[in-house]
Amino acid sequence: MNGYEKHLEVGKTSWGIWWGLIAGFLAWGLDLGFSYVLQRTSCYTGHESVLHAITAVCLLMALSGFAAGFSEFRHFSGDSSEEGGRRLDRAHFQAILAIMFSLGFALVVLAGAVPRWILNPCD
Repeated sequence: MNGYEKHLEVGKTSWGIWWGLIAGFLAWGLDLGFSYVLQRTSCYTGHESVLHAITAVCLLMALSGFAAGFSEFRHFSGDSSEEGGRRLDRAHFQAILAIMFSLGFALVVLAGAVPRWILNPCD
């Protein structure tokens, strides 16, 4: 049993798995909220780059969740699986879920950015 497995045996979920599970959702929420709030300001000042910067930061946040989830996924040995009942198996499944959530929400952030790239914020 390596150090990572001992850490899981205590019953603590690692920060990387937690961040991977929430980073994408948080990034999407922040992107949606800040883009909505700053749309009028962007229109009045003519600085559309603020909206694009928000999208870029939120996309990086979602991808950081992917990186954290993938980093945690690499710690698991070949005997862990998504189907088992051990803590190691559950953590393995959570790491896969973190990767999928982060990539999925990164795609949602990009999809939300497409209209901001195409349309004028004053319309």
